Amino acid sequence: MISTPVDQLTFDQLLDEWADVEAAVDATAGIDHWCSALDWIVPVAFGFAPRGKRLLLRSTDGNGYALLGFYRRHGQILLSGIEPLWGFASPIFGSDVAALTDELADHLHERSDWSLLVMAGLPPLPHRLSRTIVDGLAPLGPSLFTEGITRRVTDLTAGHDAWLAKRSPRFRRNLRQAEVRADEAGLAIAAVDDDPKLFKRIMDIEQRSWKGGDGSGITGPEMSTMYDMMIERLRERGRLEAHIARLSIDGEMTDVGYILGGIRNRRYRGLQISFDADHAELSIGNLLQNHQLRRLADDNLAHTYDMGMDFPYKQRWADDSERSVTLVLHRTSLPPALS
Repeated sequence: MISTPVDQLTFDQLLDEWADVEAAVDATAGIDHWCSALDWIVPVAFGFAPRGKRLLLRSTDGNGYALLGFYRRHGQILLSGIEPLWGFASPIFGSDVAALTDELADHLHERSDWSLLVMAGLPPLPHRLSRTIVDGLAPLGPSLFTEGITRRVTDLTAGHDAWLAKRSPRFRRNLRQAEVRADEAGLAIAAVDDDPKLFKRIMDIEQRSWKGGDGSGITGPEMSTMYDMMIERLRERGRLEAHIARLSIDGEMTDVGYILGGIRNRRYRGLQISFDADHAELSIGNLLQNHQLRRLADDNLAHTYDMGMDFPYKQRWADDSERSVTLVLHRTSLPPALS
């Protein structure tokens, strides 16, 4: 092991370095570049681990980061990414991951406050990044890879018509029929990126959706904190993509659906989509999805549409998948004071 110290950052220092963090993320092949950067991991951390203890390390060359949090699981102190829920994000990234991993291993060897290391968001073997990380951490103890996350993605470089042509005849027919019904009903979809009341509007829609009814949406305290902060971060950087569907009800235009996402480096990351359950017959979710795909492709805003975690319905919309794995390391090395 080497003896080069890494720089430990406060959370405020990390936030100040967001552009450097993104550059380090983008220099790392094989990871989810959107979710490994701060637009994703900071809101998730504040929503689901707001007071957690964290270990935020910057490599000595300033071009790499290891962003970890401490969690207690089954009597063990577990070190994992500061995104403590889904595991989209890689907690380690930079232009020289081999040197960064050596520095991280040396630092963790000196600490006595952890027993298990879990690193999600890594590319499946034989990818060089994952092999480099597991080799660099080997002095700390034995490790294995477990299944991670599969995300559904679609390529928009050829345009919306080319994307639509790859869908099944039934899919295209149903979409055309939904567009006719929506037109007859007077459904309108508009961009709302700059609306300061956007978060309240989507929360009101969510309350009337099937997700709000069974508690699986974003109305819970953790999810609402996360999305409120994420919307503001994306808006501040000009990355927010939000559209709301409206319908005339009793003579008044009423919000009945929304789609929310963000764009960075020509990659659109879908975040949430929902609609008023009382108007399910209008296929509002499908219309919003298609509206966003057409806008991204035809206006050349994004080359890739990342739909997030794999669900059966997303397979009808997506062309491909991207998969990650999780490294689990059981510590056997003792810190110097205990060896």
